[in-house]
Amino acid sequence: MMMHLLTIMLATMPLLVRAEISSEQNIQQKGPWSFNSFGKTAKGEVSIANNKMSVWTQNTKSCFNEADEYSFVYQKQPFPYDDCSQSTISVVVEQFSMGSSGIMMRSSDRMDAPNAHLEVTSTGDLFLFFRRTSGSFTMYRRVGKVSFPAEIKLFRQGDTFISYYKNADKKWVKGPIATADIGTDPLVGFYACSGSDSQIGYDIDNKEKMEVSFRNWDVNYEENYIPAEQDFIDNTPVKTGTLLRDNFADGSLVNEPASMINPIWEGIKYAELPIDQDGKRYWKKRGDGTYFVGNKKWADYEVNLNFSFDENITATSEFMLQVRYQHISVYEKLLKYYGISFRNGNKLYFEKFEAANGIVFSKEATIPTYTDGVRHQLRVKFLDKDYEVYLDNTLMIKGVDESHPITYGRVALKFADTQMNIYQVEVLEVEDPINGNTDNYLLDYYDTPIPAYLKKYGYE
Repeated sequence: MMMHLLTIMLATMPLLVRAEISSEQNIQQKGPWSFNSFGKTAKGEVSIANNKMSVWTQNTKSCFNEADEYSFVYQKQPFPYDDCSQSTISVVVEQFSMGSSGIMMRSSDRMDAPNAHLEVTSTGDLFLFFRRTSGSFTMYRRVGKVSFPAEIKLFRQGDTFISYYKNADKKWVKGPIATADIGTDPLVGFYACSGSDSQIGYDIDNKEKMEVSFRNWDVNYEENYIPAEQDFIDNTPVKTGTLLRDNFADGSLVNEPASMINPIWEGIKYAELPIDQDGKRYWKKRGDGTYFVGNKKWADYEVNLNFSFDENITATSEFMLQVRYQHISVYEKLLKYYGISFRNGNKLYFEKFEAANGIVFSKEATIPTYTDGVRHQLRVKFLDKDYEVYLDNTLMIKGVDESHPITYGRVALKFADTQMNIYQVEVLEVEDPINGNTDNYLLDYYDTPIPAYLKKYGYE
């Protein structure tokens, strides 16, 4: 097909300028490109020919603070299935003399829209920027230093974004991770800013024209969504004392109606729940997220978790089981829980966390590697102030929390840069022969019967 050269001149229109580039000009992308310039006096131009995209921009300060001023070549990309949707954008950025440029994914064309973008400056500094919600302040994480031409990549799964760049050996290097709520119908593409690159968060009216070229771009979307089983009946036997069990057999984390063996998880809509070689479902989790389940009044119980980690797990990866989790969204300082986490490939941690005080105490145990692709079992037991942590039926950590123990609460799973599989989550009631669960609510009668004068108020 004969290549076409399209030039869009955007010199005089204020604030926001938009144009569309027909799909005929786009070699690698299926749909059409659009072009926007943000800013009160922003100007811009884009041309595409021979697998090369050139953008110039003027009077565009930065993609930082609470709003953005920049030029953007983009497409709409439906992203309907939460954790089951994946988007990858890679590109080679040619050398440029001033300002900054890179890959961006954002929720809309509003200047204050949530977004994540992988930015390279003219000096070769590489950063991952992210604005989590509309109008919030932009944060950043340093990725590294690159030489030109710079090959960079931004990956999204759910609301998790992972940065990559190619090193001198032409191998992909994984950089920092960020989260942002950019929704199910984002804009994805490439951008340029003419502002000074001398500092992070620059906000300088640069009247000079900046120009950058992109080539060998690849914009890819995949989904791993498998619809939930309709009218599914789970005939797997249930243990006595079961408060909750989820083996993901119905293919959903939120499928109604809720029951003891079909709990509704909060914080997620579409989870990746593939089928293994035995024909059983499991939860394949990649990236970040915290998800909640259970009853906030659960007191004495144990949690059994069957899981495996990928062998190529990264050093930044962490998984945490949060037990006796208490949280009121409008009162952040009331957040507290016990956390049992896997870190660094051979460490198991037990921590008490209170939002008002941070980590109150921490215990650790060295364990055999869990990054072996083998299934393991984590068992955590709580009775009043006592706790026990088992890995593969071996007691690893135990103790008594004598100082203001957390005595009841639900269960949460927290993932950070995670590559792991969850096969079953099971919560079993632990029998307390003295006062049952009531002493967990009264706090002072763990080892002695409740006095008669309290019984008349309904405490048994």
